[in-house]
Amino acid sequence: MKKFLKYIAIIVAVFLLDFVSKAGLLSFLAAKYGSMVFDPNTICAKCNIEGIFIPWQYIIGSDYGLSNLFNIQFVWNSGVSFSALNGVMPVILSCLTSIIIAYLIYYLFKKSLTYERFALAMIIGGALGNLTDRIRFGAVADFIQWHIGGIWTFPAIFNIGDVFITFGVILYFINMFINRNRCLRNIKGK
Repeated sequence: MKKFLKYIAIIVAVFLLDFVSKAGLLSFLAAKYGSMVFDPNTICAKCNIEGIFIPWQYIIGSDYGLSNLFNIQFVWNSGVSFSALNGVMPVILSCLTSIIIAYLIYYLFKKSLTYERFALAMIIGGALGNLTDRIRFGAVADFIQWHIGGIWTFPAIFNIGDVFITFGVILYFINMFINRNRCLRNIKGK
């Protein structure tokens, strides 16, 4: 179990980063817009817009050029990635997410290879953060919108947990590809 402590620490760190970033943003928004920000069903109707756009100046006092890379655009996502499955009941999505997380935890501790573990820990930590939102609010708080100036905007808004899930999946497949090729070279070399 000792060899897994660093992966448990990664899971906890990713979860906490996601949780604290969302809690901080929700507190900021609640002070500005009231408690309606905690209700995914009323926020857009009351604001009469698709979510809440927050200029950088409100949060850090000045721009620092960050607005050329991403905005903070707060929305509740009741679906999954890219708002897919948006009409599915939160209880069903929470159950599916819990099953997937449980399997990933089982796989991490019982079946995974060394090169898979770091990536799996990032994925699990991010997924736990999103599951926590879904259980607490019935939707996931998303707020990061990537763009390049006014030229191109990424088609989805996401959160810190989503960032770690994405990088974890990319890292998992890169490691899998590298180790597969290494294994094939070893087989051919014999």
